[in-house]
Amino acid sequence: MIQIGLNDEKFIRGAVPMTKSEVRAITLSKLQLGKQNSVVDIGAGTGSITVECALNVSGGVVYAIDKNEQAIELIKQNIAHFKLKNVQVVKGLAPLAIPELDSVDRVVIGGSGGQLAAIFKWLSHKLPLGGIVVANCITLENTVKIIENLKLYNYKNIEVVQASIARGKALADLTMMLANNPVYIISGER
Repeated sequence: MIQIGLNDEKFIRGAVPMTKSEVRAITLSKLQLGKQNSVVDIGAGTGSITVECALNVSGGVVYAIDKNEQAIELIKQNIAHFKLKNVQVVKGLAPLAIPELDSVDRVVIGGSGGQLAAIFKWLSHKLPLGGIVVANCITLENTVKIIENLKLYNYKNIEVVQASIARGKALADLTMMLANNPVYIISGER
């Protein structure tokens, strides 16, 4: 059973930003995961995307990469909380910190640490034809950089989705909508 967009409250949270459930749902839909996929989650943060990927690739593996020590601890806590056995957590800056892999089917870029060019060069050697990259950005500049790299490496089916999510909050006996920051979800197929 495919699980996407788990309630945010199910995750252990800290000071590290977390991808909200609605954005995770769109991200996972763009990944088109199969049970045997191998996924690399770059800039994994709290591990919310890592967790949802791992729940959906029961016969595969997810590599969660982050350079932030607090993020690494939260990822580990969330993996334990969801009792996942198919996740490997790696502390460091991608692509250098990514374990030596023959190939990977799916890649999520949630944060790049300024290493987008190096990450896409790494992908050119590791992501096979038909592999999918999905990147989540909150700035226009990084959105443009992702699109430029997808074009540079001849990805096809490039899509850009802007998600502007607002959630209702009770205000006396009324409901007020509170907006989250817009997020750009960019995807492409190798």
